Amino acid sequence: MDQSKKKRVIILIILAIIFLAIGCTTSFIYDRNITKEKAAEVAIQHIKTRENIDVIVTKIDIKPTFQGGFIEVRGYAENDKKRKFYVTVSKKQNYSIMGWNLDDPQ
Repeated sequence: MDQSKKKRVIILIILAIIFLAIGCTTSFIYDRNITKEKAAEVAIQHIKTRENIDVIVTKIDIKPTFQGGFIEVRGYAENDKKRKFYVTVSKKQNYSIMGWNLDDPQ
């Protein structure tokens, strides 16, 4: 092969690696956002069912696998911002509720 063909092959390989990296990153971010949305929906429904209170989600935190891989959903009651809640959701167990707390009204 002459020099120009080698350069083209190298450029094509580099471009392929870049496109694969971008595709994998995009897929990871999309999956993470879907997970957060599902966890928020489950948490909102759980508080609504148990306490009959509408809530606003303010933070969703996905814990690493070595910490159990749980998803913590935090927020407050729609009609009382001082009344905070948290719900721990397990993605491994089909988004089941592992624990929750809702502050008492003051």
